[in-house]
This record gives sequence, structure tokens and C-alpha cells, in this order.
Amino acid sequence: MSRSFVRLNLLASEEKEVRKEERVIIRELRDPFLLPLDEFVRNYKVSMEMVHYLCSELQEDLAPQSSTGYPVSLKVISSLKMLLDGHYQRGNANEASQCIGQTTVSKYLNQFVTAVNARLKYQWLNFPGTPRERNQISENFLLKSGVPNILGAIDCTHVKIFPPNGLTNSQYRNRYGDMTINVQLICDADAKILNVNANFPGSCHDQYIFNNSLVKVELQRLYNERTGQYFLLGDSGYALEPWMMTPITNTVVDSPEDRYTSWHCSTRNVIERTNGYLKGTFRCLGIDRRLHYSPEKASAIIYACCTLYNIMKHFRIPPTASEVEAEEETPHLPQALHETLLRVAQQKRQNLIQNHFM
Repeated sequence: MSRSFVRLNLLASEEKEVRKEERVIIRELRDPFLLPLDEFVRNYKVSMEMVHYLCSELQEDLAPQSSTGYPVSLKVISSLKMLLDGHYQRGNANEASQCIGQTTVSKYLNQFVTAVNARLKYQWLNFPGTPRERNQISENFLLKSGVPNILGAIDCTHVKIFPPNGLTNSQYRNRYGDMTINVQLICDADAKILNVNANFPGSCHDQYIFNNSLVKVELQRLYNERTGQYFLLGDSGYALEPWMMTPITNTVVDSPEDRYTSWHCSTRNVIERTNGYLKGTFRCLGIDRRLHYSPEKASAIIYACCTLYNIMKHFRIPPTASEVEAEEETPHLPQALHETLLRVAQQKRQNLIQNHFM
């Protein structure tokens, strides 16, 4: 090995250490918590109060392992910026206020997402499981829509991902040709997310995802135990079931069925807005972005973003609305439903029309 080669390696190593020291100095001089509150929100799109909350809740998972490790607050802020801005890691690493390397951003983003899902996901993403929770959600829908027993609005949305390797590649190609994860969302009347299912590839139909979800198991249990008359509002991509009310197609103008369908679409629109808020706030999920990760890691990021979305609502941080690509509904064939259940569902929908839209 030549002396010149060894000398170049030493110089490169020294330059790397100098850059590290410079980053430390700049970080210490640019403590984000010293910013005025309005400037903090403008820079980071979240409140200082929310960041303090996340630091406290995730302290055990994100605490530095040595005296020279990065503080929890820096890991939280850098990860939030990546998720909110949709920057890929190099762009985020170049932020002067954070001054951390690209590989470090990648490492701590993974830690942050894992910690959020382990510590906070089940606390902030809760489909109602008690009589009190069910009554609270259905009463809020009743107040806003005039119809009782609604437990949520449901829809699926596609999040683009980088094409995965292996034989499963084609499973992630949706009917538009994009590689995606098809994400099921359920929300309440205030656009709070109640349930997320981000485990299915883009080729899966919305009804298939619902059929294989724990939410359907819970709704069936309530139905079988005759606990209330609760139901979700789904578009025509879902089958009409006792626990799923869908619109009626080809109605006569101004008929009771037409008024019911107009009400249904208007009330269910809250899930469309929720989807727009989620993708507009967390730009990494937006229609103009693609998650450059494996499907498993992309799913973890989706769950973390949904959890953080609800936390932002709790801290009254206004979401950013986004235009969401209209996805053509694929009507579900009612023959797939058990005949008895279909009759019960049809009668339940007819009762709604008679009681509220005649």
C-alpha cells in the first residue's frame, strides 16, 4: 500500500471527525426549544408541547446509550420532519437546525417509528370496545348526521411503496399499475382515526381486507350478542351487511332512497376528509410520494403516522388538507353474503329509510 494512499485515508478520516464536531457545535447553538413558540410550529409543524410529550413517552426507547449519543429530542424532531415533510433522508439530514448525517437519520427514524408503534399505537388508535366508548361515538354521529348507531366511516386508500423484491412483487400492484399498500381506515365524526389496517398489498380488494379484520369480528360479536344496532358507513365497494350500511345505486330523484343515499354520502365523506388530512399532513404518504422501504417497514411507518395524526388532533394542531386521488369503487356482489344476513341487512337499511328519510 503506497504512502500517498495511506495519507489520503488519514485526511478523509480527519475531515469526517471535523464535520462531526462542527455538527455538534451547530446543534448546541441551535437548540430548537429556544425558539419562540410560533416559530417552532412554523419550522417543525408541531407544537413544542407535543414534542415534549413524545420525548417523555419515548424516553426509555430513544435514550442515548452513551454520553456522546444524540438526545431524545433531536431524534424525535428529525423523525417528525421526515414524516411530515416527506423528505427523503438526505434532504432531512442537510437541515442546518439538526445537522445529523444521512445514516443517522435512517437509524433514528427506524427507532422512532418502532417506539411510537410499541408505546403509543394502541393508546391512540382505538376502535370502541366498551359500551361507553360506543355510545360516545354513536352520539357524536347522531348529533352531526341525525341518525343513531353509527360506529364509524370506513374506506381504503393506497399508499405507494418502492417495488419489493421477490415473487410477492405482483401482489403489491394495484389495478392502476402502482406498487402500493391498501390501507383500511375507520374514523369517527370528528375525523379522528379509530382503526388502521396496513397489512395488505395493493392488489387486495377493500372488502377482502374488511373480511379479514378484527373490526369485523367485533361487529359480528355485537350483532350475535344483540348488543345495540351498530353499523359502519361504507361505499359500494363493500357488501351490505347488518353491520355495514352502503348507498343505493340508481335511485329515483328525491325519493326516500335518494335522500338516504345523499345523506349516506354526505355523512361518510368524513373518511374522505380524514384520508386527505392524513396524507396532507404526513407528506411521506402523499400521492406525490413513494415510501422507499420494504412493505413491512412501510406498514410500520403508516401505523406511526396514523398514531401521530391523532396525537396532533389532541394537541389541536390543525391538519393540512390534501387532494386525494379519486379511486373508482368496485361494487361488491351481494351473492357472496349469506342469504339470511343479506335479508336482515336489507331490512335494516329499509328501516333507516322509513324512520329518517320518508
